[in-house]
Amino acid sequence: MKRSQIVAVLGERAADDLKAASDADMIELRLDLATEPIQTIKAIREATEKPIIATNRLQAEGGKFQGSERERIELLVQASEYADLVDIELQAELREEFISQVSRPVIVSFHDFQGMPGIDELAAIKERMKMAGAAIAKIAVTPRSLKDDLDLLEFLLAADLPLCLIAMGDLGRHLRAVAPLYGSALAYGYVRESTAPGQMSLAELSSARELLKW
Repeated sequence: MKRSQIVAVLGERAADDLKAASDADMIELRLDLATEPIQTIKAIREATEKPIIATNRLQAEGGKFQGSERERIELLVQASEYADLVDIELQAELREEFISQVSRPVIVSFHDFQGMPGIDELAAIKERMKMAGAAIAKIAVTPRSLKDDLDLLEFLLAADLPLCLIAMGDLGRHLRAVAPLYGSALAYGYVRESTAPGQMSLAELSSARELLKW
């Protein structure tokens, strides 16, 4: 099994925070959090050889981009020239058009900040991601019980494509450290401040990987 990758999430002060991301395997630039997103991703590209994920998160899934959907997608297409992977939401209105325009592997993502769909629904979401051509399927949900956590780990074990599974909130926080043991492809950590409920810092994830040997 390929080793799970730790992703350092960079935003508004990405250039400064990159210096503190030496323990990360990959870099995610949140374009929706950057003041000058294209200039920033260019600078990050010049400053590191680590793989870069370009993300311009949809507002409905926790993003901060203020323009139109067309502008959001056009910015992400432009940024893809400096990235190794790009992230697009499964529910994005222009998803198919976007994927047809980029030459980079695509992370197709789904976020539920309110709860967790049933396992059958999660399986259907994963199949839609697979059909969309996802290089990595990213599913982030909010478990309401420890049983939900167990169901997520079983779902992860049975995945038939590279899957990044994230459990958000207090009840799911420990899965951010544990899910890589069960095959989660990516583990996202913040450098300066959390960008999602229950997210661990890069330092915490690095310590977890050393302790748990994933």
